[in-house]
Amino acid sequence: MKILTRYLLREFAKPFLLSLAGFSVIILILQIFNDMHLIMEFKPGVWPTLKYFFFHIPGFMVQIVPIACLFGVLFSMGSLSRGNELIAMRSGGVDIFQVSVPLILAGTLICVLSLLFSEWVVPRSEALKHHTVWVEISHHPEDSVNLTRQNITMVGAGGGFYHIGSFDGSTNSMTDLLLLEFDHDTHLKTRLDAKGAKYENGQWSFMNGYLREFDATGKEVVDQAFDKIALSIPEKPTDFLTVQKEASQMNLMELSEYVQQLKHNGSDYHKELVTLYLKFASPFGCVIMVILGAPWGWSMRKYTGVIASFGISALVAFAYIGSMQIGQHLGETGLAPPFFSVWLANVIFAIIGPVLLIKKNR
Repeated sequence: MKILTRYLLREFAKPFLLSLAGFSVIILILQIFNDMHLIMEFKPGVWPTLKYFFFHIPGFMVQIVPIACLFGVLFSMGSLSRGNELIAMRSGGVDIFQVSVPLILAGTLICVLSLLFSEWVVPRSEALKHHTVWVEISHHPEDSVNLTRQNITMVGAGGGFYHIGSFDGSTNSMTDLLLLEFDHDTHLKTRLDAKGAKYENGQWSFMNGYLREFDATGKEVVDQAFDKIALSIPEKPTDFLTVQKEASQMNLMELSEYVQQLKHNGSDYHKELVTLYLKFASPFGCVIMVILGAPWGWSMRKYTGVIASFGISALVAFAYIGSMQIGQHLGETGLAPPFFSVWLANVIFAIIGPVLLIKKNR
């Protein structure tokens, strides 16, 4: 490895790690204020509280790594500018591409590590966070952590498709139920929508909903509104206790299979698909931010390095995070295709970076 390459990487690593740690602390403090009502209500001990907030860190670290890369590039280049080292490099025939390549390789390595971190560490931390808040803070029984499910989609014993907002095995009740039943020719036969359901006296009672029936041509023949209705379905409460992770607790393969299942069942899958695409889009932002920051850092002057570094970093950070959040919202609500909405910000910033590199090299 060339001396210049090692030096650039060392100068980049220091502000990158400091920025990553600093942003993590700031977001953690905001999270503490956001969840203070939970701590005040249940008054857990110090150790459960520390664990709960600690398990938040991996999730938001993946999101702030790209911004830390941008800060790392700009502050390292600003430091080189203050020491007249950038001038010395230019005088020695070093161009912007020779300076940018080691930084881009560093950004690529961080991108890969971030993706692996998101795949292996984040799902586990999310599961531990859920366990901590449910059992150690909210004081639910240990066994009850496996008795609650969110956003369940499953195929029933009779071939019916279930989508359930939440299921509580301790009370044998569920909310926001959709049940679809098909005939042998895969034509929709019945559709049941209910705000809630409860298992009592050996059968399910459904509350506040509609029961629709269709003939073989798909024509609706029954449209019955009900306040409460008892129906015989083969599923018992234990059938809904199959472990169903939330999207944030799944790895890429699990989440991809879950999205395909939701598509097959005709359920809304936009939120889960956005989460899947974000697993790739967020880490890839590391490379984009490095490419974007290199030409700005190359143009810094001796006495404006720190001010320019912070100002540009803050401006780009707000623009990038805001664009990602807007795109995520559009994708989750179905107002825009999930892939387009998640990757739009990356594409825009990815175009700006190379253009600035070429321009600064002239």
